[in-house]
Amino acid sequence: MEQIKIIFFLLASFFGIEDGKIAADKNTVTVYPKDHKIEIVQEHLFTIIQTEKDTALTLAQWQQLVNWKENKLPWAKELDNFTNKDVTIKNNGGTIEPRISFNYTDENDLRALGIWYNKEKNEYSINNVPREHTTSENGKLEGNYWIFDGNGKFSFTNEAFAGLPNEYKKLKLPITEILKD
Repeated sequence: MEQIKIIFFLLASFFGIEDGKIAADKNTVTVYPKDHKIEIVQEHLFTIIQTEKDTALTLAQWQQLVNWKENKLPWAKELDNFTNKDVTIKNNGGTIEPRISFNYTDENDLRALGIWYNKEKNEYSINNVPREHTTSENGKLEGNYWIFDGNGKFSFTNEAFAGLPNEYKKLKLPITEILKD
């Protein structure tokens, strides 16, 4: 089993930043096989704050990420084979919504994201991890895998923090609350 280092719900993982402080409650990954493009939309960004230091670290990380071009923040090494990498962060009615997109040239490059391609069946698949609460409108769950037809775009959504333990729910703070201060 390959270790997947790009974690869809951690914004910093796309830049290889260790100990990412900013996560998303909901992540929708859409793959456009004909265009060789991937788009990830993160919704409801939050952080876990236990100490004042956590707030400072989160704010510093946010500034680094939101100004990634100006800061010349390098993308995660696992994304080296991808092109046209971009992040846009939209403020949509008081909610912050990062959109991450990039292109690939070879379907095998998708393995870095935990997406596998079966050329013989023209199907894509991802592991179903129950604690990530993955759903899809155009995929089908077969055993431990979500299977997607390779003839058209497909998407899946995960909500990895839906089952967050109560002790962490108390410490969870929307990123918009941190940015108000």
